[in-house]
Amino acid sequence: MTPASPDCAGFCRDCGREHVLPAGPAEPHARELMAELERCGSIGLGRDGDPRLGLEYLHGPARGQMFGVLACRDRAGREHVLKAFSGQYNGIWLVPGWVPPILDPQEFMRVTGRDEPRIKELTRRIAALPADAPLRRTLLAGRRELSRDLMARIFDLYRLTNFRGLSRSLAEVFPGRMPTGTGECCAPKLLHHAARLGLAPLGLAEFYLGRENKAATRAHGHFYAPCEEKCRPILGFLLCGARELRQSI
Repeated sequence: MTPASPDCAGFCRDCGREHVLPAGPAEPHARELMAELERCGSIGLGRDGDPRLGLEYLHGPARGQMFGVLACRDRAGREHVLKAFSGQYNGIWLVPGWVPPILDPQEFMRVTGRDEPRIKELTRRIAALPADAPLRRTLLAGRRELSRDLMARIFDLYRLTNFRGLSRSLAEVFPGRMPTGTGECCAPKLLHHAARLGLAPLGLAEFYLGRENKAATRAHGHFYAPCEEKCRPILGFLLCGARELRQSI
């Protein structure tokens, strides 16, 4: 039996309160999903034969991935279970049956399609130069500026919706400088999707599958709280209004 999942929580600057969503109601569904994934050997869960969706991907260079489950209820009192994986899965944004990303994948490809090749070319040129070459320092500065601008435009693609029906950009919600990957974790994807559907969240649990990560902070089959650096700063906004919605249903 793997350890229990910690709760999902965050401070909302709009209302000045800490919002908490317990893991308990979602944990049985998360354990069921974990078992089903292991049994099927694919996140396609037997419905999609795409070899890129196989779990072997998680035990190679990818070094594992987070998965999340959100138990929620609609206005008719019916319970729903949403599931998500963090980021892309083996380069794939959209997998049937899983919550979609917050951003539009086509817009992401449009934004990155121009600058990513330029960044890779600069990286290649930098690697070919001596460490003390003046041109190398110039190229490093150019790559840094190009990467910073690209990240800002990628973050602009994320608009978060909470349970009060408010929609904000990541930059409006996140205090300070955002780490790469903000908005791509399971908890934000699940809460944003549920809010857009008008579903009241009951519980959220996240677990890790695959090879232990490089920092040795994630182990196969273990439950974890949403990450401190990328998720917690935006979870307060996303959870705002959730308790009131639960009470009204």
